[in-house]
Amino acid sequence: MPDALSRHQVLAPLLLGVVGFLANLLRVEIFFNVDFIFGSAFVMFAILHAGLGLGVVAALMAGSATWVLWNHPWALVILAAEAFFVGWLTHRRSWDLLLADILFWTVLGAPLVWVFYHHLLHTQIQTTALIILKQGVNGIINTMLAYLIHLAWRALTRPGTGIRPALRPAFFITMVAMVAFPALLFLVAYVRQGIQQEEQLLIRHSAELDGVARQALRAWIEDKHQGVITLASLATRPDLPHARLQEATEIIRMATPAFRRVGVLDAKADVIAYSPLTDDEGRSVIGRNFADRPYLPALRASLRPQVGDLVMGRIGRPQPMLPLLAPLLRDGRYNGYCIGVTNIDSVRELLQTLAGPGGAQLTLLDRNQRVISSTRPELAVMSEFHLPLAEIRPLGEGAWQSIPVLKPGASRMQRWRNSVLVRESMLTPSFTWRVRVELPLEPMLDSLTRVSLFGLGTLYLLILATAALAQALSQGFTDSIRRLEAATRAFPQLLKADSGQLSLPPSGIEEMHRLNGHFQQMVDALRSSFRELNALKDTLEQRVASRTRELQEAVDTIKTLHGIIPICASCKKIRDDQGSWNQLETYISQHTDADFTHGICPDCSKRLYPGLHTNGPEDDAGPA
Repeated sequence: MPDALSRHQVLAPLLLGVVGFLANLLRVEIFFNVDFIFGSAFVMFAILHAGLGLGVVAALMAGSATWVLWNHPWALVILAAEAFFVGWLTHRRSWDLLLADILFWTVLGAPLVWVFYHHLLHTQIQTTALIILKQGVNGIINTMLAYLIHLAWRALTRPGTGIRPALRPAFFITMVAMVAFPALLFLVAYVRQGIQQEEQLLIRHSAELDGVARQALRAWIEDKHQGVITLASLATRPDLPHARLQEATEIIRMATPAFRRVGVLDAKADVIAYSPLTDDEGRSVIGRNFADRPYLPALRASLRPQVGDLVMGRIGRPQPMLPLLAPLLRDGRYNGYCIGVTNIDSVRELLQTLAGPGGAQLTLLDRNQRVISSTRPELAVMSEFHLPLAEIRPLGEGAWQSIPVLKPGASRMQRWRNSVLVRESMLTPSFTWRVRVELPLEPMLDSLTRVSLFGLGTLYLLILATAALAQALSQGFTDSIRRLEAATRAFPQLLKADSGQLSLPPSGIEEMHRLNGHFQQMVDALRSSFRELNALKDTLEQRVASRTRELQEAVDTIKTLHGIIPICASCKKIRDDQGSWNQLETYISQHTDADFTHGICPDCSKRLYPGLHTNGPEDDAGPA
């Protein structure tokens, strides 16, 4: 039987550790990996029932879930330290479980979080402060849950064992829980509502920025393209001299600063007018052939103005160029084209102006997913745009959240700070360039962190104030009961000694004051009854002795008259024990309480006094 009991004592906390591990995985997320976990409630329950050592083992088992949830081992270390500290104070120093846990998070837990998160994980100060408050509140809530489960366990499963819940801890925990739990639920609901509102604001902002960016880019392209189209209309005039065409080309380039070069080419793609006339090395551009340009087949096929794809320029130093094209038509047939080579930097300046100072990023992609321009400095022009390795979280309305892949050893909270809200859309339905809008979530996280810091800080202070008030009230209430208990424990000795006064100290609680008064009345009544019993006891022995003598005399009398009594057959005298013969009435008077009176019966009256009688009816003789 002892072996079976020992196995039960070991297996129970291990089972609680497994249940705690599963409970930790079922986290309640406030926002972006700021989680409340409840596995420590089962750890504290194990500490209450199994002691310090097995409680720490259960903490290691349950806390290992945080390594899975948060990608680092430091929370496991903190939770194990909490179990050891609270278990040591509870079992070795007889502290209250909740007070021990509050002391841990106030004195030891906060510095541990600061060291592990801020110095080892390089978490920002504001975020570290949030984690300190979150873990402190979470730990205290778990301890209250464990104690409530413990009280319910005692009340429901051991009614006949004499192990009952104590009033003071039950009153203390219940009072703190009635304040802490509703406040926590309100805080979680409030923060989640704030997240939804902030996300909706970001989604609307991204939609507005996307619309403005597409409209501005279309207007910019159309404005620049119009100059090329105007030059093409002039170039198709047969009466326009070559000098006038060159002059018009110069004017178009000078009127549009975004153009680096403007030119007119014939049907064979030979340059016939160009501005500037020479390249960076001073060589003339007139007569050069550009028949190998990749945009020419599409332009010949459509015979409509087009925006070409990015290509590397061939005049001067090779660099990316964005061509704006307009065909030269004569009698409806292709006869060459005009080109305006735009400065990509002007597109980037436009995107930067549209993005503004709020940290938004804009990227313009061509139909081949190559970067035309971007406010992100790491994206080079004409580079292939690759989607980053990230977790995609749909937000609705065409937007999603891109969350970077978690790096080994980094906190999951850190990747949320690097996440962005993304929206992509085509420039126009017929123009398949795409505008990519990226809004950082860090400002929203900072706002939520500030709100959560204030809420958790207020909740933590509220728990401390409620715990202090509950401790004072429960202590005062139960002190009155303990004093009454001590007084009743001393009462039997006082009652037995019949000396001294029973002291019932006054109570500040009205009900306890009335109870003390009623108990005092009961004590006075008991003392009066006990004194009467003592007085009765003192006379009882005398009364018993007297009664015993009376009974003995009666027994002796009964014994005297009992048996064969010698009596004279003639005179009826009776012989006593000494051999003397006594008259019948004398013998009976000596041995009983009977007295005699004398008379004459009718027979003796006739015999002794015959002259007194007639022949009539017989008369009874009266007393002599």
